[in-house]
Amino acid sequence: MKETEFDKLVIYTLRIELLNGKVLLFPIDTDNKQKLINRFRESAEGDITNDRLKFIWFETPSNRMVIVNTDSIVQVTFCFDYASGVINPYAYRDNFNVIVKDTRVEEKTTKEGEIQLHVEEEKYLPQAIIYHKGKVPDDSYNINPLQYSELSEGCLFSFDEELEGNLPLRQFLNLIDNDGEESFIALDQIIAMELDKSLI
Repeated sequence: MKETEFDKLVIYTLRIELLNGKVLLFPIDTDNKQKLINRFRESAEGDITNDRLKFIWFETPSNRMVIVNTDSIVQVTFCFDYASGVINPYAYRDNFNVIVKDTRVEEKTTKEGEIQLHVEEEKYLPQAIIYHKGKVPDDSYNINPLQYSELSEGCLFSFDEELEGNLPLRQFLNLIDNDGEESFIALDQIIAMELDKSLI
């Protein structure tokens, strides 16, 4: 996809407004923006030869794949800001408030040889985040969104091919933790998913 002169001057943000009032914001590069716009245009033209768009999907600069159920979408807007006014434009946006911060103090030696305390902060992001239509269960076994951090690489192998229409779309997502616990999540009940690309 050829980048225009305008593309070089701006940073794109995808704004997805959901039926439940939640707004999701994702930084998106020019290539993924154009692919998504092309999918929307094909669907907007009402071509009867095209299947109805069930999900939209795209990659973010932080190596995540985002998949959103079109039945849950009110509006999608491709916003832009001039790059010169944006600090850290492709930083990860925590749409689901799932990032866990671990802060600790460590001793470090300065150039002068003195030992000083420094605050070290690490952020932990789940491999998979699944925001669904259901409520939190009575036993509070899980929350919404569901979060998975110990999944095997490639456990959703070929899912992108299913989204593209090259393979039949599965009815359930099958996620298996490293400890062997297995979950089946009904695809139709998922509003949005954010997945580490290594899973696909």
